[in-house]
Amino acid sequence: MRNATNTSPKIQNDLIDVMAKQILGSIIDEVNASPYYSILADEVTSHNIEHLSVCVRFLDQQNNIREEFLAFFPLERITGEAILQAILKFLQDNDIPASNMRGQEYDGASNMSSDAVGVQGRIKREAPLATYVHCNGHCLNLVISKSCSLPQVRNVLDRMQSCCRFFWNSPKRSGLLEVIVKHNLVDETRRKPLLDLCKTRWAERQSAYQHFYQAFVFVTEALEMIGIKRHLEKYGNTYADWDTASRSDAQQLLASITNFEFIIVFLTVYQYLSHLAGITVKLQKQALDILEAHQQIAEISRVYKLEWQNVDSGFANIFEHACRITNKVGSTVEMPRIASRQQHRSNAPAISPCEYFQRNVAIPLLDHIIMFIDQQFSGSSITAVKLLVTRSDLPSPELFEMEIQRWKNRYMPKQYKERPSSAADAIKECDKDMFPNIYILLQIACTVPVTSCECERSASGLRRLNNFMRASMGKDRLSNLALLHIHYDFCIDLDKVVDSFAKLHPRRLEFECIL
Repeated sequence: MRNATNTSPKIQNDLIDVMAKQILGSIIDEVNASPYYSILADEVTSHNIEHLSVCVRFLDQQNNIREEFLAFFPLERITGEAILQAILKFLQDNDIPASNMRGQEYDGASNMSSDAVGVQGRIKREAPLATYVHCNGHCLNLVISKSCSLPQVRNVLDRMQSCCRFFWNSPKRSGLLEVIVKHNLVDETRRKPLLDLCKTRWAERQSAYQHFYQAFVFVTEALEMIGIKRHLEKYGNTYADWDTASRSDAQQLLASITNFEFIIVFLTVYQYLSHLAGITVKLQKQALDILEAHQQIAEISRVYKLEWQNVDSGFANIFEHACRITNKVGSTVEMPRIASRQQHRSNAPAISPCEYFQRNVAIPLLDHIIMFIDQQFSGSSITAVKLLVTRSDLPSPELFEMEIQRWKNRYMPKQYKERPSSAADAIKECDKDMFPNIYILLQIACTVPVTSCECERSASGLRRLNNFMRASMGKDRLSNLALLHIHYDFCIDLDKVVDSFAKLHPRRLEFECIL
C-alpha cells in the first residue's frame, strides 16, 4: 500500500472526470427540470485546434435566468454539419430532449447562421421552435466597426493607434509619459495613461478613447520632449537623450495628432460613440431578456436620431471644445482644401471649418450609425415580435386575449415604477395558475438568448487552462478541467466522488464477517 500514490495520469483523469460529471449532472438536472432551454455556441482556436464552446440558457426553479457552460468539443472541421453533430451527440448522450429547445445563439458566420447549410437551419429541422438569434454583442461590434470605416475616421484611429504603440513599444517612452502625468496630476490614479485599441471587441475601444482624450496634452508634451527637446527645464535631463529613429517618429506623430483635423474628428468619434458604452455593458448581462434588449436598442436608435436632428447645436459644442484643445497644443483651426474632384474623403463644400467638419464628418458618421443599427438589429426586433404572437406552446390560446386584458387591468392602476420593467421581473410576479398563457410566454422570452458572451467567457477560461505548458492535454481532460475551473463555486460532494471513483476500479477483495 505504500507504493499506491494514486498520482498516475489515469487516476488523475478519473478523479477529474468524476468531479466534472457531478457538476455537469447537476446542471443537466436543472435544465431538464426547466420546461425550455436555449443553446449558445461559439468557436475558439487554441494551439491550432478549433474548439466549440457550448453553453445553455434556462430558467431555474426560482425563475432566475441562468447561463451555464457545458463543454468544449474539438472540431476536425468547422462546417455546419460537423458542429451540428457535435451538439446533437452531446444532447443525446446527456438525455437532454431537443424538442424543449426554444432558442439558439451564434455569431453571424455562414456555417452558423445559414438557413440552408448552417447550424441554426439544421437544428430547426430537429427542433422547429428553436428561434435563432444573431448575437447582439457581435451586432453592436459590427455597427461600430462599419461606422468607423469612413476614410477620415479610419485615418484618425490609425494615427491614434500608432501613437499608443509608439509609447507601449518602449519602456523608456512609456516611463517618460508616466512621469509627465504624475508631475501634472495631483490625484494621479494607478491606471495606465494609454490603452491599445482592442482588435476584436470594437465596443471596448471606448475605454481607449477615454484614456487617450484625458492624456492628450501629456502625450503632446512627451512627443515634444522626445522630438524637439522641449520642456527639459520642467522635467529635467533624465529623458534628454533619444536615438534618431525615436526623434523622427516623435516629430511625425506630433505633427499628425496636433493637426486640427485629427482633434475634431477624434472628438466627434469619442463623443458620438459614447452613447453605445452603456448598452455594451447591458448586453453582456445574463439576466437580460430579448424583450428588454429590444427596448434598449430602440432607445439608443432614438438617441442617435435625435442627435442627427440637433446636429447643428450638438456639433457646435464639439467644435468649440476642439478649438480649445487646439489652442492649448499650439495649433491653428483650419480645414482641408476643397478640391473639385475627391475620391478618398468627403468633399462637401463649406465656407467655414465648423460647417466643413459637420457636413463631412459628423453627419456621415451619424448616418452610418443609424443605418447600421437598424440593419444589424432588425432580426432582434423580429424575434421579439414573434415571441408576442406565438401560439405553439400556449396551453389555451383561445383565451389568450382575455388573459392579456386581465394582465393589463392588474398593472394599469399602478405607477410606472411599480410595474415590472422586463420579462425577467414580470415572470416572478406572474401567477401561472391565474395567467397560464402569459406565464409560458414569459418563460420563452427569458429563455431565448441575447448574446453569446458566456461562450466568450468560457473561451477566456480555455486560454488560461490550455497554455503552452499544457498544449498536449487530451480533449476529455481539457473539457472536464474547464468545467471545474468555470464552475469553481460549485460545492462538490467529496463522499460521492470517492464512491464513484471506487466503482470505477473495484478491488478484488472479499470482506467476510468473522463473528
